[in-house]
Amino acid sequence: MTEYTFAGLVGDEKTFFAEYFDKKPMLRKKALPGDPREVLSLRRLDELVNLEVIRPPYIKVNLKGDGVPEMGYTRNVVVQGATVTDAVDPEKIYELFRAGATVTWCSLNQIVPELRDFTRIISDKMAVRTDSVAFLTPSGKKGYPPHHDPVDLFIVQLEGTKHWRLWNPPAQRLGDNGHYTLEGLGEPAIEVSLEPGDVLYLPYGTPHAATAEGQASLHLSIMMRPRMWRDLLQQTFEEVVQDAEFTGYPHIGELRDSSVGSLFKEKILALAARMESVDAEAELDRLAERGRHMDGSSSGNTFQTVARMDGLGPDAQLRRTSAPVVFGPNVDGRTQMTVSGHKIAVPSPVAETLAALGSGMSIAASQVFPGVDAVRSTKAAQGLTRLGVFELAAAG
Repeated sequence: MTEYTFAGLVGDEKTFFAEYFDKKPMLRKKALPGDPREVLSLRRLDELVNLEVIRPPYIKVNLKGDGVPEMGYTRNVVVQGATVTDAVDPEKIYELFRAGATVTWCSLNQIVPELRDFTRIISDKMAVRTDSVAFLTPSGKKGYPPHHDPVDLFIVQLEGTKHWRLWNPPAQRLGDNGHYTLEGLGEPAIEVSLEPGDVLYLPYGTPHAATAEGQASLHLSIMMRPRMWRDLLQQTFEEVVQDAEFTGYPHIGELRDSSVGSLFKEKILALAARMESVDAEAELDRLAERGRHMDGSSSGNTFQTVARMDGLGPDAQLRRTSAPVVFGPNVDGRTQMTVSGHKIAVPSPVAETLAALGSGMSIAASQVFPGVDAVRSTKAAQGLTRLGVFELAAAG
């Protein structure tokens, strides 16, 4: 399987962020290494459309510029005695495609693990939510009329070719959808026939139009939801106002006390002072990390890890995760703990071991419960690993 990188998509990263990001569209010919069909292929879409689990809004159909009603390509399917009323009907989809319809596959990163991995390359670098949308357009057909989107886009051509025209985004962008006529747009900034492996970058608000050429075209649009200054400031504000100072419950109706106005002013000043004292660089790091873990890009191996714990040996090296642990009182030699919302009680020596371990630090399973034999300590380590406190660092 080919390994993909952000630099592979954009070239020199410093040049991309200095000259193109949020400024103007960019074209990269043959940017994708290997066979682009490894990312997504017509064969894979055939497999997906024939699964009874695919339903709107994960799939949409557009014919001659208009959306086809869902009832025009869905059917009833009985699953273990329960009726699913809007499962996609493969034959209806194929019939519409033969008639010239574009089939749009929405948020495929929520369905196809390989696409989730691919889009994570971008979300990790850009620190934003990403969604993968695939457009399958019949030969010679236009998918959608000229328009702009309220999202940044990476366009990756996977099969066939598609003719693209792109115009520079306007000076004032509102972050909304918009439609155009070709006559009103003038000469495009970029006009190109995308071939498999080619990549386009479009800042949000970039007008564009595309038409499939000599054969059916499949391209992937990776949509990045811009995080405006107002979004970042709101998330910082939400963090700051969690302080106990802002948890009072004032009455602000007609019969409010005369002092409420001055108290409100004090709270505003206190909030301003706290916002002013925020460490900007540290807060940006926090916001970026939050952006990397938005919906659509999460990953995990809990099932695999839990299964491996069944064979955990005393010498297995465990690494402390970042899962939050709150330590409570010691009652009769057992310490109350809250782990990711779960309340448990563990032998106090185990709690003391955890308290001494920082995130990322490692320990042998036999040392998690000091003062007992290795088998008992390993059992305690297994339980904590299932709760997400530890992860396997290396096989023992």
